[in-house]
Amino acid sequence: MSDLLMEASVILGVISIALAGCLFALYRRLYAHTRTGFGLALLIFAGAFVVQSALTVYSYLTTMSLIPGSFAPFLFLIGLFEATGLGAVVWTASR
Repeated sequence: MSDLLMEASVILGVISIALAGCLFALYRRLYAHTRTGFGLALLIFAGAFVVQSALTVYSYLTTMSLIPGSFAPFLFLIGLFEATGLGAVVWTASR
C-alpha cells in the first residue's frame, strides 16, 4: 500500500509541476504587460514553486526505497494539498 501511495505522491508532484508551470506562464504574461515589482515577485513565487515541486519529485524517485512506509500517507496528503492549492491559485489567476 505504501508503494502505491508513494507512486501517487510522485504523480501529484508532476501535477504540481504542471500547475506551477501554468502559474509561471500566467505571471510572466502579467509581468510583460505591467513591469511592476509586484508582477516580478509573483513570477519569482511561481518559479520557486516549479523548482520546489521538481525537487520533491526527484527526491521521491531517488529515495523511495529509503522512505519508511509509515511516511507515505503523510507525503501523499502533503502533495494533495499542495496540488489543490496550486490549482486554486491557477484558477484564480486565469480569471
